[in-house]
Amino acid sequence: MAASPQRPRTLGTLIVVVLVAVIAIATYFGNGTLGFTPDDSEIAGSSNDAPESAPETADTDANNADAASATIGIPTNAFAATVNYVHDGDTLYLDDGGTELKVRLIGLDTPELASQQNPDAEECYGVEARELLRDFLPEGTSVWASEDREPEDRYGRSLLYVYLQDGTFVNLAMVELGAAEALKVGLNDRYWTELREAEDDAYAANLGMWGSC
Repeated sequence: MAASPQRPRTLGTLIVVVLVAVIAIATYFGNGTLGFTPDDSEIAGSSNDAPESAPETADTDANNADAASATIGIPTNAFAATVNYVHDGDTLYLDDGGTELKVRLIGLDTPELASQQNPDAEECYGVEARELLRDFLPEGTSVWASEDREPEDRYGRSLLYVYLQDGTFVNLAMVELGAAEALKVGLNDRYWTELREAEDDAYAANLGMWGSC
């Protein structure tokens, strides 16, 4: 029974030796810290790994696309459509993916064309305005279109702004080239300032109908 008090001291000595050995090993492999230097597999799984960064890249691309749309002026609420037919300088037909829309371009008015009902209605530069719009919008062209505050006129035509894929704002371009007058009807005035200034510039430069009629 006299030997039993020695057992706790022996066990304590053993624990101290083990701890010293662990600290020595940790110091050797961990450069002074109680941890190991990560191996290649741990580095490959870090935040720098390509699969981890892929979602961030996708988000960046999406943001760049949104920024590009803002730069070229296509509204975020615009919908895709296809040109079916251009009737005259301010009226056309679009297919929005299931419905054919008869469209009156917002913010402009072009000279009239003769028709069966009004054979004498043709005005100076009416044909040229129609052909210019057809140049912008050949049949089958993919475009973007957006509404203003009043989506239809009293004849049931869709009132729209139309944009090419490269961001060209067709309504404004027609006025800038002197093929149309700026026109504000009802509450649709989102781009009225730009359209009115474009008409003034075209008039001053004798462009289109301003130099021909």
